[in-house]
Amino acid sequence: MKGEHHAVSNQSDDLRPRTVEQDLILVIDLGSSSVRASAYNLDAERLDDSTAFRHTEQALDGTFDPHILTALTEEVVSDSLASVRRLRPGARFAAVAWTSFAMSWLGVDRAGRPVTPVYTYSDASSAPFADTLREELKQQNGLEDSWQRTGTPIHTAYAPAQLLRLASEEPQRLSQVASWQTLASHLLSRWRGRSHSPISNSEAGWTGLLNRQSLNWDEKLIERIGVHKVRFPSVFDYAKSTAGLNQPWASQWPELAHTPFFLAVGDGVGANLGSGCSDNRRIALTIGTTGAMRVVIPVDSANQHDAPLPPQTPQGLWSYPIDSRRWLIGGSLTDGGSLYTWLHETLAVQDADSLLADARALSPDAHRLTILPFLRGERAPGWATDASLTISGITPATNCAHLVRAAFEAVALRFRLIHDRLQPLLAPGSEVVASGGALQDNPLWRQILADVLQTPVHLVNVDEATSRGAAILALQAMNLPQPPAPPTVHTAFPDLEAGPVYAQALQRQQELYSRLLSAN
Repeated sequence: MKGEHHAVSNQSDDLRPRTVEQDLILVIDLGSSSVRASAYNLDAERLDDSTAFRHTEQALDGTFDPHILTALTEEVVSDSLASVRRLRPGARFAAVAWTSFAMSWLGVDRAGRPVTPVYTYSDASSAPFADTLREELKQQNGLEDSWQRTGTPIHTAYAPAQLLRLASEEPQRLSQVASWQTLASHLLSRWRGRSHSPISNSEAGWTGLLNRQSLNWDEKLIERIGVHKVRFPSVFDYAKSTAGLNQPWASQWPELAHTPFFLAVGDGVGANLGSGCSDNRRIALTIGTTGAMRVVIPVDSANQHDAPLPPQTPQGLWSYPIDSRRWLIGGSLTDGGSLYTWLHETLAVQDADSLLADARALSPDAHRLTILPFLRGERAPGWATDASLTISGITPATNCAHLVRAAFEAVALRFRLIHDRLQPLLAPGSEVVASGGALQDNPLWRQILADVLQTPVHLVNVDEATSRGAAILALQAMNLPQPPAPPTVHTAFPDLEAGPVYAQALQRQQELYSRLLSAN
């Protein structure tokens, strides 16, 4: 396995484009609801009509079929390249950059063939193993140490609990795994004719198994879950690039045959940088299928020969590296736009515009409903493995508009808990910057967020923030100029009178949470 890793070389110092007008960056965005490929100019502007996408479908247990995701990704790369050939004949690619939903995790055999599904953050099977491991660490006074070492809790969203479940329930499948890969590293291996590839410390951080100090696998946790370290890939900064495609992809994608591929980063990294949130003066709030609030924290070492110390992880949140000098700290919600989509379908809404107008006409918390918005479980900040969607307070007067507005408010209240925990890391006067498909055309939800957070929420004009962020990371690795932050197109200013109302609603939500869910 080590010989494979030695084939990867850092070419980032040699990636300066020779003909700026003709050079592009291809970005592959592996999302939980779709896979996309787009071409970007070297100012991080997307080439019009270059985006290709395919919708994906997650199994009820939270996994994906790796063969289906592989086929869909290869289709979108082929389609995007075909568009570029038509739009920009003769164009060359300076680099390929990736983002991927976090986490994605699969086992391959010695030949690099998948022998497991793609495991994800929405795992639905490993809760008992997460609970047991967490309780063991708690009894040994090691739970907080584990959280600070890895930047992540013990939870079904991460690999430790999932690997323990496999060892207990599917030992034969686990024995077939020669190497663990992320979806992106598996695809890169396939296209290069290798059995496996390294992964970035960004993607490794999302597995819950990365030691934040060494930026390598956490030996204590790996030993505890009983998986030999040799089965884990090498870990590098995302800028560790590699070039050279195997057949048939070298012939199908001649533009990429000798193009350097950077390592993939988590999609949250791309969303932050793509929306202009590159330091602690701007907090990224993204709601798509899921939701997240994140801030970038740059770190420097006191001595140039020492590795920079990672920042402390706030209680209930996570901390993932972007690279060896920057950290992404925040919290994720398993359900964001997915909750509204479920309500829309379940209520059989015929006129969505009228429904949203009726919800907008309601006063804050006028419905008096209390919702725990955990349709597919809870992540930050409580990480309860037994969490499920709960609606309390329904009366004969409750209608569809009440339910929709209450759902928007419930998600916003969870963001308030994350925002409060981020406060010590933020610069004075820091801004909240909103992006994501669920917020783009939903002024009601943006206003609710501003009222709950009691701070302005700025919607930025950015197309495909996540993939744009990957293009920006590629520019940084190539030492090329950085684009300006995208402009704000709308700002929702908080209603000060709504603040106390939502403070009471949050207290009511937390009381329901405490009654129904065990504290971690």
